[in-house]
Amino acid sequence: MAAKRIGTSLVLLLGLLLLAGAAKAGPTEADERVDAFLDETAGLFGPSEADVVRAFGAPRDRQAVPFNSPHDDAPYEIVTLAYDGLTVSLYSMDGGARQFFHQIRVTAGPTCFARKVCLGIPRERLAAVLGRPEDAEDEIWRYSDMSGYNELAFTFDAKGQVDSMTWTAEAD
Repeated sequence: MAAKRIGTSLVLLLGLLLLAGAAKAGPTEADERVDAFLDETAGLFGPSEADVVRAFGAPRDRQAVPFNSPHDDAPYEIVTLAYDGLTVSLYSMDGGARQFFHQIRVTAGPTCFARKVCLGIPRERLAAVLGRPEDAEDEIWRYSDMSGYNELAFTFDAKGQVDSMTWTAEAD
């Protein structure tokens, strides 16, 4: 009985040591690559709705939907700007004084993400830029940042070329 308790304690101690070592290891190269790519892509679109409109012109449609987060006292909005083949959504707070991206989705046209990741590039080129995805199912590749709140998703056509790209940041 005492030997069993010691064995169980050793297993728990080893598990804790492994977890502590993983926590100290910090972000991996893949984590840093995805985080940098997310930041670079957001930078292409600018930090606000006004910047998006400056870059892409007046949207075909604009919607503002109230959004409540359990972690924020003040409600805010999700502003969605729709263009042909491009949809950009931003979290908008303080009457638009503070904004950050919720989602950038490209389904057609010449709009690219950072590092010339555009519709039509082959799967191999995407892997060269971002590495192998964390999650690959059927024709969808997903990458997440270190926080787990931000994600990139790419879908592929029958030829193995990117046919949609989505950059998403979820408010918790």
